[in-house]
This record gives sequence, C-alpha cells and structure tokens, in this order.
Amino acid sequence: MIKIIADSTCDLTNEELKAWDISTLPLTIHFGEKSYRDGIDISKKEFYGKLADAKTLPTTSQVPPGDFEQAYRKQLGPEDDLLVITLASGLSATYESAMVAAKAVDSDHIHVVDSMTGSFGHSLLLNHAVKLRKEGKLSAAQIAQELRALAPHIRLYAVVDTLKYLKMGGRLSGSAAFIGSLLGIKPLVKVELGKVTSIAKVRGEKNVIKTLYEYFERAKPDLRYGLSFGNSQARPLMEETMRFFRNRLGSFEAISTDLGAVIGTHVGPGVVGVGFITKE
Repeated sequence: MIKIIADSTCDLTNEELKAWDISTLPLTIHFGEKSYRDGIDISKKEFYGKLADAKTLPTTSQVPPGDFEQAYRKQLGPEDDLLVITLASGLSATYESAMVAAKAVDSDHIHVVDSMTGSFGHSLLLNHAVKLRKEGKLSAAQIAQELRALAPHIRLYAVVDTLKYLKMGGRLSGSAAFIGSLLGIKPLVKVELGKVTSIAKVRGEKNVIKTLYEYFERAKPDLRYGLSFGNSQARPLMEETMRFFRNRLGSFEAISTDLGAVIGTHVGPGVVGVGFITKE
C-alpha cells in the first residue's frame, strides 16, 4: 500500500485530507515565547486574529526530523511504501528533515519529494499524487519520479493586498510600503522553483483578477492537471477569480484553498492567487 504524507503547509482542510487519505505533520508558529502547531494548536482564523494584533512578525520552524521518523515508523508496514511531499526546500528545512528521517528508517521504501512550492501549489501536486495512487499503475518510486518531474513546472501567482507584512518581514522598506499604500499598489508575486519574486505592481482592486489571468495565460498552463486557487481571508475575491477563469477557459478541475499560518505569516490577509502546472 502507498501511503501519502505531507506537511501542514499544503493547507488542505481536515475533510480534504480524510477524503484524499493523506496524513500531515505540522510546522510550528512562534508568537514571541508562545508556540503553536500549525492547524492543531491554532486555527487559520485564530492565526489571522493574532497576526492583526502583532507588533512584530511571528516566526515559523520546520517539522523536526524526529517527528518525521516517528510518523514513518508508525505508518510503514511490511507491505507499505511512503510517499512524502513537502513544502519547497527553498522556503523551509522541512524537506531536509524528511530526508534525514527517511535515511534513518528505511530509505528504500520512503520516497521524499520536494514540491518546490507551497500552499495551493503544494495541494495541486498532492491531488495528482492521489490520482496516480488510485489508478494503481505505478509504484511509489515511479509516482515520486513523476512528481519530481512536474514540480519545476508548478507556478503560483498571487496578489498581496497589503504591504504591511512584507515591510514587517524586512522584504520592503518603510517608505516604499507607505508610498505603495497611498497609491493603492499591490505587488504580484510569483513562486517558481521554491523562490518568491515580485514580478509586477497592480494598481486598484479592479485590476487584480485581470492581471492574474494575464500572467497565467502567458505562462502556457496545462489544464490537464487542473488549477488551484488560494486566498487568505479573501474567499469572496477568490471565488470571483474562479468565476472569471471559468468564463474564459470553460470547464476545468479546481481546488480552492485558504492559506494557513506559515505562508500567511509572510503575506498577511487579503491575498488571492492561482496555481497551475505549465506545459513547458
């Protein structure tokens, strides 16, 4: 049997995790001296409430190797293989923790994949893994190989509503954040190969969805893998975005995701974005 393990940054709901038969391990969020396991000790709603009141940004820490090792030993039976899909190694040391634990337990039957993305990009890759497992045509090693080939083609485009948290995190100067806020400028960021880059500036609420679609279309998406849509405390805008895309693309499989604490720490509330796999 192939069992799939992810970390909490995939941001799937408990209902989705159960339906997809995926287990997760939590990263940890630190507000000062208090620590919370993502999705266990703190909900998404509670996190954004605390974030709004925070004077300094919370910090996050990876899933430790010991937690992975414990999960591996619990789930790995004589006839089992484990497929482990983690947050991008460029964004967290969680992938490294998963690898260290795999070598300590059974590297022949534990296959770790660096998703090279996070949140609603991570969930897109998990969705494909679940489909391949259900088809039953490939071994865990073969599924891992296919996922590793797809990961470099995952793109996330997201518009950040407020510059406050980028400023607090040191990714933007105070003067730039102030001017941007006055002008109603929202940065469009891209996640590719585990790296986050700012690629455009969106001025005005009305241009958010249009700009997302323009960049999405230029990237030559492969609709066979479906699309994923993400938001942080902005579900109505995300749903409007999904309708906009359906009006132009017709029918496609879609996953919708609420960003959790780990990614939310860096971008704050009001984010809306789309994730997809490119043809090239």
